[in-house]
Amino acid sequence: MARTYGVDVAVYQPTDLASYHKAGASFAIVKLTEGTGYFNPKAQAQVTSARANHLYTHAYHFANFGSSVSQAKKEAKYFLTWVKKTNISKKRMLWLDWEPSSANRVDGARSANTAAILAFMRALKDAGYRPGLYAGAALMRSAIDTKRVISKFGTCLWVASYPTADPVSAANFGYFPALDGVAIWQFTNNWKGLNVDGNVAVVDLHNVAAKPAPKKSKPTSKWVKKGGTFTLKKALHLHKSPKITAGSIAKLKAGDVVSFDAVLQGPKRVWLRQPRSDGKYGYIVAQDKNGKATGKIKY
Repeated sequence: MARTYGVDVAVYQPTDLASYHKAGASFAIVKLTEGTGYFNPKAQAQVTSARANHLYTHAYHFANFGSSVSQAKKEAKYFLTWVKKTNISKKRMLWLDWEPSSANRVDGARSANTAAILAFMRALKDAGYRPGLYAGAALMRSAIDTKRVISKFGTCLWVASYPTADPVSAANFGYFPALDGVAIWQFTNNWKGLNVDGNVAVVDLHNVAAKPAPKKSKPTSKWVKKGGTFTLKKALHLHKSPKITAGSIAKLKAGDVVSFDAVLQGPKRVWLRQPRSDGKYGYIVAQDKNGKATGKIKY
């Protein structure tokens, strides 16, 4: 099938989704709920606008249950209440967003995390919907037994993995996350400069019998000559080589500014290279393994 682009929206995005359709999106995944007490106040308007702009309209829930099966079931019930109120079609998919937050601890045992995730997804399936799971690629590898998830629910993973912190218009499949069961790849948090997550579906989201996406080989990281400055949001080490375990040249504080001459856009972290007066280089992380920026880049 042809790869299709889409966006996911929450309270941080507008209620009018026309600009996303104009930019080339064919689907939208709208955040409805979080925990058992939050409903996105913009959700109904976003759902209405998505349909008006001919976007296939899916929905997601932000987990607050960590590794608790009982809480997962309560949250699934709450989510389903709002799914029905917003009239999300059973032809579309319902997604569980399971990621670190102050209300969602992800440091439980891998088996316990997975059991809770499966309980939530099973409740959606039992209600007649097709469930999917969203998380960052590193978290899926370390904290979730994704083989169990896809054995129960098929090709249903929505994986976040950003090759670069820059705005991105099109997915570079040289950086496709090497995981089985991927249905959607979230490849940027700033698609086409619209300040919205960019996603590409690699299976037919509207086909129940979708075939698994081909497993991609792990990409080879490469340096790109590109100079600028980097302002730290928090304290970071300046490393002797572009490895998180490499020795530290210095520990820099929030607000410090580092000049760089090259960017390493790897599958996990984004590194910047700082020329040193001794002819050597220092290296600093501009984006961590979870895709979060550690400072502000200015080219």
